[in-house]
Amino acid sequence: MAPLVWALARLVWVPMSIRYVFSLFQYSLFSREYTTHPGALLHNYLYVIMMQVVTMALEAGFRKFDTGEADGWYDQKSVGKALQDYFAAPLLLQGQDACVATADDGKTCVPPKTMTCGMQDLRVSTKIAPWDLTSADTIRQHAKESRMELVGFCDVEADQYPLDVYYIHAPQCWEGWHPRCDDGNLPSDVLNLTEAWHAMEAVVALDHSAQRIGVSNVHSYHLEALIADIKMRQERGDTNPPPRMPDVLQYFADPIQPSKEERRVCAEHGIEFVSFSTLGENHLDDKGNPVPGNHVLTAPIIKNLAAKYERSGAEVVLSWALQNDMSVIPKSSNKEHIQELAHMLKDNPTFLDDKDSVKIEDELEYTML
Repeated sequence: MAPLVWALARLVWVPMSIRYVFSLFQYSLFSREYTTHPGALLHNYLYVIMMQVVTMALEAGFRKFDTGEADGWYDQKSVGKALQDYFAAPLLLQGQDACVATADDGKTCVPPKTMTCGMQDLRVSTKIAPWDLTSADTIRQHAKESRMELVGFCDVEADQYPLDVYYIHAPQCWEGWHPRCDDGNLPSDVLNLTEAWHAMEAVVALDHSAQRIGVSNVHSYHLEALIADIKMRQERGDTNPPPRMPDVLQYFADPIQPSKEERRVCAEHGIEFVSFSTLGENHLDDKGNPVPGNHVLTAPIIKNLAAKYERSGAEVVLSWALQNDMSVIPKSSNKEHIQELAHMLKDNPTFLDDKDSVKIEDELEYTML
């Protein structure tokens, strides 16, 4: 599932049409050794790691990030602190002009007091966990708290800086999805997807905690049922808040499992499709265990196209996704990989020939099923 940056993280000089977000998923669980640090020491240790990852992504040009509220998978507090330290502290301390890249590879500089998150086009998205969908008030309060934690430092006087997308992470818990879903302590009064969505509409229209709202891990038939309810309420003339279609669906898709039905529903209703685990790292066997190795990046078709275009296998797969109208949420803690992703965005990210893009899906679709 998606890490800190959303499937739309992009370089500041890349046109808005490029749908690229940097994920910060599981950076709170970098390795088993981190769990040996107690209490505050552990949090400080994780913050150092998070700051390093966020800083590398920001310095590479990423300005869109995806995270979540689910503990164990994400560390929102550290993400927000890392973003604040990067954007706010240096400008306040140095008192010098701040500069950002421009489309022509130049840069524009402004006095530090006028440098805002909006000028930097910082966009942070997050997700409410299914066990917190207990009431409309709870959902709205979580959105407000996440906004403050992640981008509250961007507020200028009375102007409230919103999250980019606020998602329902999953419509419900299921066995094996998250440790919380298996511990037997889940609340019994969780709202269903349709009920929870009514509160999500208020997050945008009434609270202005986010610019957009979305769903994640929702199958096509659940999405279609939600859309039908929204249309019914629109025809009925409901207001306060007005019914609103999902802006985004975040869902698993790669060349082996391209999620065509979910993408079809999104295309028919103008919903952005954001793909997570696009590089083939999320496959399970029939017993629910992770499949060893990566059957996407090691596939002969991917290796051959990487050689043909003199690109990495990851770049080939991400280009395939972008050319099939998907946004993507790559993640990495490796500086070279982050810079490679940034270079791809600047240097023709949709470089595949259309025939080669089709060939990828033709050869890999459902090959592991």
